Amino acid sequence: MLKYLLAGAAALFAATPGQAAWHEAKSKHFIVYADKDPAALKAFSEKLERFDSAVREARGVPDVKPGQSTRVTLFVLRDIGAVQKILGKGSDGVAGFYLPQANGSVAFVPDRHDTSKWGLSGESIFFHEYTHHLMLQDADRPLPTWLSEGFAEFFANPEFTPDGNVVIGRPPLYRAEALYTIWGLPLDKMISGDYLYVTAAEYESIYGRGWLLTHLLSFDMSRRGQLTKYLNEIQSGVPALKAAQDSFGDLKALDKELERYFRKDVFTVTTIPASKLNVPPVTIRDLSNGEEQLIDAKIRLARGGDDVRARDYLTKARAIAAQSPEDVNVLTTLSQLELSAGNAKEAADAANKALAKNPQSFDALIAKGRAGTALAKANPAGADWNAVRAPFLQANKVDPEAAEPLVLFYRSFVAEGVKPTKNAVDGLIYAVALAPQDSKLRMELVGRLIEDNRLDDASQAISTLAYSPHRGKWHDATVAVLEQLKVRNQAMAKEKWQAAQKFFQDA
Repeated sequence: MLKYLLAGAAALFAATPGQAAWHEAKSKHFIVYADKDPAALKAFSEKLERFDSAVREARGVPDVKPGQSTRVTLFVLRDIGAVQKILGKGSDGVAGFYLPQANGSVAFVPDRHDTSKWGLSGESIFFHEYTHHLMLQDADRPLPTWLSEGFAEFFANPEFTPDGNVVIGRPPLYRAEALYTIWGLPLDKMISGDYLYVTAAEYESIYGRGWLLTHLLSFDMSRRGQLTKYLNEIQSGVPALKAAQDSFGDLKALDKELERYFRKDVFTVTTIPASKLNVPPVTIRDLSNGEEQLIDAKIRLARGGDDVRARDYLTKARAIAAQSPEDVNVLTTLSQLELSAGNAKEAADAANKALAKNPQSFDALIAKGRAGTALAKANPAGADWNAVRAPFLQANKVDPEAAEPLVLFYRSFVAEGVKPTKNAVDGLIYAVALAPQDSKLRMELVGRLIEDNRLDDASQAISTLAYSPHRGKWHDATVAVLEQLKVRNQAMAKEKWQAAQKFFQDA
């Protein structure tokens, strides 16, 4: 729910001749950093945009305005070992990962090529996870695990034809073994969402069987409308298994039909014609010498969490910034590192130097605001909170569709110890709308709405989590909050919310 991991071999680019260097490819929906030939990077980024357009066309989902909250930043690392090193704890068997977050979702994949027919390519890895990203943009609608993973697999193996079309729905051959195995999770168990005591092999089978069931329900005309009914029932609070029985009928009969469907081994695909695809332009930028030297630090900062190791990079970053006093990106990275290391004053100084060169730098404005907040918290008596909040307001003007300045503006009132203004709370509500995939942020909003006695709004905000078919202690905790909200018990809802918060602190 909070983090999506990818397993298997990976491939993104074939090796390119000549000396490579780090480049940035920027387009409407993606920012890609790779130590690759610019032409190969541009072609890959255009393919990503073509995929985005095809998925939106197939799902009937409108495009979004470009911005920090809707773009995914992708780092192409050297190999699987580099990916696992960045992920840290729990990285065994992981080949890449995706982090959905309000301040910009990020993905990390290795640069390797698996040419086998049955191999899981790096492109499939990323397409699977990017489909999750698009689904999470509609996170007000809870999705069961089998459908979430099955739907992602449905789009993960596209074919890009020479005439510009995109074919989707092809079988994921790298899931063939899981589909053929007798150790797969029984259909009723898979649909129930209760995976507490399943084996690793059974859980892995959800990907393949989830794809198969998604494919059947999508293309079998006799079952048209069943999937929509199923999701509508879940959204209204009906348990997943009951919703499936109501929508799909006899699950034993469905299981047999699914087996016949698989054995038939003829699967319908959908072709999205090039004429319906909108591929926005891609711009390629050479990273400056200073940026290249700090790319490891940039990757660590993007990963976030407890393993940024900012102090390991500070001496080098300060020296590079001194040598590159005009480089806004280097100065901003230095500011971010200083802040991560707990050096708020130095962070503010570096951010101010960056803003002196480019007053409209979104990242530098955020860095300055965060540093100012830290300084104000350390010296509340001398704090000028209006000045602290000013960079967040300016960052909002630079990118009105970014969630981060709205969230930080709201949190500045909390840090000051005063009640947030209506404008700040409205900003937090819009931030959740911009970044619905961030469960921690959603729970923060729920707490504020409960505090303000907006219990109906709090019920609506938490229902996505409480009605989720996923199971676990976090789910039970959110259900407990919703139950108190339904009976309009503000005091108990607040108490249950405080208990639930511990499950979302590391989200």
